Amino acid sequence: MDYYKILGLSRGASADEIKKAYRSLAMKHHPDRGGSEEQFKDIATAYEVLSDPVKKQRVDNGQDPNNPEPQFHGGFNPFEFFHGGGPHGFHHVQRNTSLSIHVEVSLEEVLTGKSFDADLAYPSGQKKTIKLEVPAGVLHGQQIRYQGLGDDSITGIPPGDLIVNINIRPHRMFRREGDALVVEKTISVWDALLGTKLEIHTLDDRTLNLTIPAGIQPETVLSCNGEGLPNMQTKRRGNLLIKVKIKIPKDLTPDQILHIQAVAT
Repeated sequence: MDYYKILGLSRGASADEIKKAYRSLAMKHHPDRGGSEEQFKDIATAYEVLSDPVKKQRVDNGQDPNNPEPQFHGGFNPFEFFHGGGPHGFHHVQRNTSLSIHVEVSLEEVLTGKSFDADLAYPSGQKKTIKLEVPAGVLHGQQIRYQGLGDDSITGIPPGDLIVNINIRPHRMFRREGDALVVEKTISVWDALLGTKLEIHTLDDRTLNLTIPAGIQPETVLSCNGEGLPNMQTKRRGNLLIKVKIKIPKDLTPDQILHIQAVAT
């Protein structure tokens, strides 16, 4: 996967360029806006990799960001074999395989983190139930690797890993943009002219009292600091963005029209 190409960037792009490209593409291709869920997943994965300095360095060095070992192409990896015995003088190194599962997460669980029991079926036929933790701030399409929780059927060598693929369910009210939460609120034209107060219900079920200033314009975005989602790396929360929409009445009575005309003149 070419992470830079997915974000439309040149190799070695800065952190600010990566963040700006991600936000632009995430808004454009979000499934809530009719975008492709698969493309949005790739965008989120590319951002998760390139926003991590360690993983970004691995990508820049031509390595797998989730595996610091050198990558080899053309069907032969010299680390897969060692000398001694066998019909051709080499033995294949056995490895326990990694397991992959998909986990659905609500936007509320992105805010708080999620604990759950995963029922795992191993290639050996063995079944286990393992308690897992998904960290707060996780991204849609992100892969979380839990070392040593994969297949362990081959004794004497390290077990494989467990890879958890994250799918975040769309929310009925909020839309995610990076670490920010976006909600749309519609007010009447009269409230837009005169100003009003709004109650905003947060993702964690609190109520904020918001003042709408007189003369507010359509599509104005108001911000409540620290009411968004946590960043996985910094742990700081983004903002809650309130996009104001104004409803214009269509069926005015003749008297109402006269009153408006009088005020307008």
